[in-house]
Amino acid sequence: MAAAFNQGDIIMKAIIALTVLTIIVMAVIAVLTREKQATQQKRREYIKKKPLSNNDQVMYWRLVGALPDYMVLAQVGLSRCLGTKDSGGLDTLTSKNLDFVICDKASDVVAVIEIDTKNHNNKTLSKEDEQKYKALKKAGIDIIRWRANSLPSEADIRERFTLLDPGKKLRIVKSKTHQTSIFGIGIGKYRNTGAG
Repeated sequence: MAAAFNQGDIIMKAIIALTVLTIIVMAVIAVLTREKQATQQKRREYIKKKPLSNNDQVMYWRLVGALPDYMVLAQVGLSRCLGTKDSGGLDTLTSKNLDFVICDKASDVVAVIEIDTKNHNNKTLSKEDEQKYKALKKAGIDIIRWRANSLPSEADIRERFTLLDPGKKLRIVKSKTHQTSIFGIGIGKYRNTGAG
């Protein structure tokens, strides 16, 4: 009977030891998890940043000055200007942004303006840009591209966008002598502005 009591005592001590060990392991895991979350939280500290680059800001204010009767929107998600009749059409384009969208007072899109940085090649478009421009063209939206290193002046913008009488909408003028086209879209080389 003493042997059975000793065996029960040993089992009881083993259970207590395992319980204490489990509690210690759980405490260590909790501390490590808390430290990891604190580190992640520190990494996720949010900072304010400007939504427009310096070039974008310059272009924005030139567009506003040149087109005072129109809405100038910057960094607009493509899905805000383009939809499809079925649900699957825009899946690959939903994350794309448009540099500038020019709208009339009824919020109808008049044109899209893209600013080509040095990452854009004039001769070939990235697959993403090609998809974006094809979709815009199918929707009947004009696209104007200008180079970031040679932004147009307000006068150049006004010349490119000709205002008809107040009852009519803005009309985009395409230069015949300097016109180039991608997929039939009016994307002109605009005189000495370096537009692509």
